[in-house]
Amino acid sequence: MILDGLDRALEETGRSPRRRRTRIGWRQVAVQALFFVAVTAVVVALLSYGSADR
Repeated sequence: MILDGLDRALEETGRSPRRRRTRIGWRQVAVQALFFVAVTAVVVALLSYGSADR
């Protein structure tokens, strides 16, 4: 395959890929919280809509 020698070539270079340290900012936390709230609201609305028919 095309990528057969990739592992060997990476070992020969001797360099390991750098791990980038990322800090989670307050904006990302806020967006994830809003997404969670929105998804939860949609699920609750769908469940309540389904039980309203009965």
